[in-house]
Amino acid sequence: MHVLKERGRTLHVWRNINLSISRILIFVSLFILGVLLFVEGWFGYESVGLILIPVSYVLGIAAYRKYVIWGIGEIGEKSVTEALDPLGDEYLLINGAVMPSNRGDTDHILIGPNGIFVFETKHYSGEVSCDGDHWSRRKIGRAGAPYGIKIGKPGNQVKRNANVLKDFILAHKEEIFKRQAPHIWVHGAVVFTNPLVTLNIKNPTVDVLKTEEVCGFVKGQKGAKFSNDEVEEMANVILKYAG
Repeated sequence: MHVLKERGRTLHVWRNINLSISRILIFVSLFILGVLLFVEGWFGYESVGLILIPVSYVLGIAAYRKYVIWGIGEIGEKSVTEALDPLGDEYLLINGAVMPSNRGDTDHILIGPNGIFVFETKHYSGEVSCDGDHWSRRKIGRAGAPYGIKIGKPGNQVKRNANVLKDFILAHKEEIFKRQAPHIWVHGAVVFTNPLVTLNIKNPTVDVLKTEEVCGFVKGQKGAKFSNDEVEEMANVILKYAG
């Protein structure tokens, strides 16, 4: 498999990571100031220090968790790239492409002789449940009590990205195909990359995979038949117009 575009940090991700780092530094500074005010009695503001210590600690922990969330997603995306590596040279991978008219980037676009694939990567731990288009996530706290975490709708996300890519290829079919354009279908799948995740999947509207299943999923698709030139032209057009 050839990787044509490595994923770089988009402006949105870069801003959120750096914003989290800035907040962490601010809250650490406030925590230290609060300790000095309370313990050392600077300027007689012990009561201010007593307020600053817990507030800055809580806000600092929240900022750190945000930083971890943004950084940990990159780990999952790299693992999917590595999982696809055994595919032959006829497969081309584009990471982090922002398709025209799409609201966000697509984690992975894979193009090969047997199909077009879109993968949305989630590096979640805990228990992830899916029933149709309804998704939920649950973890166990330190005290042993379960609690829910907002997960959004990753199935809708990957379906949207797949439809955007399909419409894009059809709009540029004259640049890609020298024959009559074949039927275009984009396979969309959500890939969970964290080994600590437990999946409880019922009636999913998209394919849901773990990292180790991705390569076999690709090889198992038999519907499409694209020539090597068509695979290359699709990738070239995507790279030409996508961000």
